[in-house]
Amino acid sequence: MSRPASKISFEKPLKRETVADMVANRILEMVTSGLLKAGEQLPPERELATRLKVSRPSVREAIRGLSILGVVRTRQGGGAYISELDGDALLGPIQFFLSLDDLNIRELYDARSLIESDVARRAAENMSQKCLNDLAELLTQQKGLLDDPNAFRESDFKFHKVIWQGSNNAFLKRIGESLNVLGLEFRRRAAENSKILAQSYQDHLVLFEAIKSRDADAAAKAAEQHMHNVYKSTIVQSEE
Repeated sequence: MSRPASKISFEKPLKRETVADMVANRILEMVTSGLLKAGEQLPPERELATRLKVSRPSVREAIRGLSILGVVRTRQGGGAYISELDGDALLGPIQFFLSLDDLNIRELYDARSLIESDVARRAAENMSQKCLNDLAELLTQQKGLLDDPNAFRESDFKFHKVIWQGSNNAFLKRIGESLNVLGLEFRRRAAENSKILAQSYQDHLVLFEAIKSRDADAAAKAAEQHMHNVYKSTIVQSEE
């Protein structure tokens, strides 16, 4: 039963957008529609203000906000550019917000487990021979990086990137990449020792063999187990 119109409260005011918000939204629309592409330089503030019929301070505030979000990169004396919109750029504000508490880490790796297992399943079905060769080469590299956490972490990211590409799903690739960036943010704060890196390397071997064998179920299970192991090691290291 609907309420009488006289009982409905209209006390809460409508939200008003500032001019800077409208400028930022206009730029975002141009990015999402493809009119502005990654790496492209924005017109100077004066020109943007003239085109949009707004003040230069409003343009400046809009660009500052888009820079915080990672959509725009500014260069000293060199203007503003549309960022490459990679995982690091898009997740900058989230990385700033997240803290190393157990709940955030658990929820992150719960999400990663769901995504990575499905990505691995699809990769087992769709991955090209070239991608399989790339994985094998990365595994050879990783075997010699067990005492170098930074280098191993970089190789780890490349390893998963090949699997995301091999899934042949652009949306899953972007989601997987973004969640991995957040995972790296946690792991940077936890000292990874050679034992932990060795476990990740073994996990990668199992995952690779499952994908190479085109065993979708085994690949999904291997990816899920890998995420579980990484989660456990991150928790243990962060508590020490």
